[in-house]
Amino acid sequence: MAESLHFQDIIGQKEAIAHLQNALRTGEISHAYIISGEKGSGRRELAAAFAATLQCTDRQEADGLLEPCGHCRSCLQSQTLNQPDIITVLPQKENKSGALQVDDARRLRDDVQIKPYSSEWKVYIVPNADRMNVQAQNALLKTLEEPPAYAVILLLAEGTEGFLPTVLSRCITLRLHPVEESLITIELEQSGISHESAILAARLSHGNPGRAKRMAEDEEFLAFREQAVNLLKKVPVTDTYTFLQAAGTFTGEKFDAFIDLGESWLRDLLMVKSTGRVDNLIFQDESVYIKNAADILSFAQLQASADAFDLAHRRRNANGNDTQILEMLLLSLRSSWRTLRKVISSES
Repeated sequence: MAESLHFQDIIGQKEAIAHLQNALRTGEISHAYIISGEKGSGRRELAAAFAATLQCTDRQEADGLLEPCGHCRSCLQSQTLNQPDIITVLPQKENKSGALQVDDARRLRDDVQIKPYSSEWKVYIVPNADRMNVQAQNALLKTLEEPPAYAVILLLAEGTEGFLPTVLSRCITLRLHPVEESLITIELEQSGISHESAILAARLSHGNPGRAKRMAEDEEFLAFREQAVNLLKKVPVTDTYTFLQAAGTFTGEKFDAFIDLGESWLRDLLMVKSTGRVDNLIFQDESVYIKNAADILSFAQLQASADAFDLAHRRRNANGNDTQILEMLLLSLRSSWRTLRKVISSES
């Protein structure tokens, strides 16, 4: 998602926002925070909103939140990424991890000693901080132990496992959590995404707003979705060789995406079977097929399908082969859905 400078634009993350809001209101600002969450979870947006609000000289109250005013000198500079006292620290030399190396950490350590240019605070935002090696973390440690009064260091991370215990003990850790599907759906719809695409992307994002946004706007994903739905619809009449071919293309991230799509498809079948309603389907454009299929399939057949997905998850967790797992899943679904052949023949 696009970077925001306002807390109110961050989806979910009430606990982390509440902590930073309390710090802003009381003036009890820690000198080091770890903001931990998946890529796309909002960690960068949270850091940007906190930094902008901290530096703002005319903070405003909006919907119960302290926000940057948007018109003071600091805010205008923040909006164009030119605030001299909000510094994103990137490695000088490219590396696979994208993390600071020991020379970069020393550079940050030296820069911290220089007083702010025009603000009360000097804020450092460090992406991929959990990927710093031991040498880089040790070089940063002295700054974390004895920071100048004006320094605030925001370490952005996917998790905390990569940090040295000595680094963790000197930081306040804010953990970002998966966001409710409904909140992500609303946000996507407000950005112009169709209702059906928003629901599906929110479902497949596993609570990650950034991932949902990328999927909803990705033409390749939309093409993949169409391919996967066509395969699911034709499972009862598809031969084993075609299953093997399809399974060979759905590996890695596509394996996970296909499983998510398949379970969402099954969820729609179960919902219609249980309620008879089609107004809250994820696959709304396939409502006619899903209604006809749900009328034919028994609860026992649908339970067998759910069991097949559960088995696929267990095999994947046991480091099974993606292609073999998916082929076995499709064969199991074909056995469970064999009575749907009449639905497919009527559509042809």
